Amino acid sequence: MARTDDELEWPSYGFSFSRRLRYIRRHRNLTQEQLAHLSGMHRNQVSNLERNTSRDGGSADPHLSTVYSLARVLRVPPEMLMPDAATAVTLRSRETADDTAWGAVEVQLSRQLMTELPREEASPRSLRALRRD
Repeated sequence: MARTDDELEWPSYGFSFSRRLRYIRRHRNLTQEQLAHLSGMHRNQVSNLERNTSRDGGSADPHLSTVYSLARVLRVPPEMLMPDAATAVTLRSRETADDTAWGAVEVQLSRQLMTELPREEASPRSLRALRRD
């Protein structure tokens, strides 16, 4: 199927999602393995999401249930994982425009993670408690 000029450039949104996921996971001091275990996923799935790849060679396209599961484990609102969530959808994610655009996203995420949400260390005890929730 040929691409038209008004078709959504999903890879740009997938790339933004992948960067957000990796940034928040690292801030929470979780490995891909820990995040996968706590969210009921396989580590390869988390890796693929963070690399914006899928089994068929295209861009990652997580189910909404996956996004919510990851957000729950990371203890963030789902919108923190979603690129351009507060703006109208454009053909290409604004976050991928350039390094300055991504830098602004990092600053925003950092502020939200530091001020609104408690930073938790990924101790074995806290990981077990998360799994039971």
